[in-house]
This record gives sequence, structure tokens and C-alpha cells, in this order.
Amino acid sequence: MSFVEKMDTVFQEKWKFKNEMPIQTKMVPEVLDGNDIVAESPTGTGKTLAYVLPILHLVDGTKKQTQALIVVPSQELAMQITDVIREWIAGTAITVAPLIGGANVKRQIERLKKKPTIVVGTPGRLMELSQSRKLKLFDIRHIVLDEGDVLLSREHRVKIKNMISGANPDRQVIVVSATITE
Repeated sequence: MSFVEKMDTVFQEKWKFKNEMPIQTKMVPEVLDGNDIVAESPTGTGKTLAYVLPILHLVDGTKKQTQALIVVPSQELAMQITDVIREWIAGTAITVAPLIGGANVKRQIERLKKKPTIVVGTPGRLMELSQSRKLKLFDIRHIVLDEGDVLLSREHRVKIKNMISGANPDRQVIVVSATITE
């Protein structure tokens, strides 16, 4: 049985691919089981859906709290992932908010007041909103570091450690990257 067959009907109906990608076959069961994961797979092999789909299955859109945090190194990647999530959550109670540097922070704070189920953002803006207590990290149960090799570099390491330590102690951490050097 494929992982898609185990998901909510709304997600099964949106699955348009003939087969799962190898990274999805390996990652999805681990994400669904709540395991911490470090996964390396080349660009274009399905990494994003390998963590997005099981997280969509695990979060509860009826709870008004942020349950998943996807951290990315660039505004462009944040918007790409947000668009993918929006496509999959259409018709569900799950919501997503992008929080990126360079965008209007007041508008982003207004989005946070609506308690999005999933937040996708860049490290600097996420830390800024967390330190100002606008982004509540404690309820977060799933943290994804997409392009983890970049996010765990010296430039972002302290911010990432602070976000992880501020999240729920029973959280899951997923690190994905096309290349992992350390």
C-alpha cells in the first residue's frame, strides 16, 4: 500500500503522480511515525512533498495554533513551498502563512494573529517574530529545515538552535537537503 492511500481522501484526490519518488517512499513513513530525520536527495526528486504531505496528515486545522514550522534560507523558496502547501490544503481547515524578510512585518503579524496551522519562513524573520513574542514556538510539533546544509551553516546556526529549543519538547525535526556536508 502506498503512503498516499493512507492519507485523508482530500489529499488522495489531489495526488496526480503515477508513482512515488524513492525519497518519498523512505521519508513519509518516518515523518508519520514522528521520527527525527536527516535526508539527502538531489534537487527535483520530491523532497518537498516527502515532508509536506505527511505533515498535512498530522496537523489539525481545527486547532487554532501553529503546529508546523518550515524554515528555508530564501524568500523565493519560502514562497514556492507556501504555494505547494496552498495547492494541497485547498478545501481543508489547514492554513499556511509565509513569514519572510523584506515583506511587510505588520501584515505578517496580522497573519500570525489568525493562528496559521503551518508557517513557512526565513530564519531572520522567524527569529524576529519569535523574540517579539508574535510567533509562539511552544505549540510547534514539526520543524522542517529545508536546505538544511545552508540553515545549519555558521550564519544561521544560532537562530535555528534557538527556534528548535523554543519549540515543544516533544517536537519532530526534519532536515532535508540536496547536499549535506556536515
